[in-house]
Amino acid sequence: MVHQLPRYVAKRVRRDGQEAGRGQRKMLYEVEGCCYPGVTTVLSATKPQESREALQRWRQRVGIESAQQISGKASSAGTRLHKQIAAYLNSATVEIPADLVGYWESILPVLDQVDEVLLVEGAVWHPAGFVGIPDALVVVKGELHLCDWKTALRPKQPQWLGDYFLQIAAYRQAAHQVYADFGLTVQKGLVAIALTDQPAQLFEVSLDDMDGHWQQFERRLREFERRRVRG
Repeated sequence: MVHQLPRYVAKRVRRDGQEAGRGQRKMLYEVEGCCYPGVTTVLSATKPQESREALQRWRQRVGIESAQQISGKASSAGTRLHKQIAAYLNSATVEIPADLVGYWESILPVLDQVDEVLLVEGAVWHPAGFVGIPDALVVVKGELHLCDWKTALRPKQPQWLGDYFLQIAAYRQAAHQVYADFGLTVQKGLVAIALTDQPAQLFEVSLDDMDGHWQQFERRLREFERRRVRG
């Protein structure tokens, strides 16, 4: 597996200014002279009301403290699994702790289908005003996939994954901008959700779907900018 694209690193920075509102400092990413919010920041700040209400209902159902523990544990598992996936794709040493074995066994068959690695966790950015860090750009069965690795305790329904698909679409547009001189063309998006006790869920995103998701992300990005200006 050979890397064929230069890898850019985004530096997390805080900026003061009117757009931060009421003296607050805004977390941004700086890369190659550009300073923008992250894709996940944009999506989190513009999450639809029904999604916010669903999350609040879940917190109330399980209890605030339990919800925080569950979220914290899930976040930790996801971060540590990402690190091992990156190591695997980089042909580096992989060390799987006991509590991640189930997730690793779930996602490994997906990783073993990779024929070529072009980029692992490299920053991409777009003049529309955002930065993203795709988990991987890889070739599978002759097609260039933009991949996003997730973890979950239980299988997820496609209708729950709207923001994941918008994230993929935004990363694709940014990657095309950054690597235009390389003739980069992402042919499929892939959201792979590792589970603790069964094979990973795979959600492929077609070109047509990514185009539609990109239009939705653009609307969310405009809403994000309006809210920043209003402070």
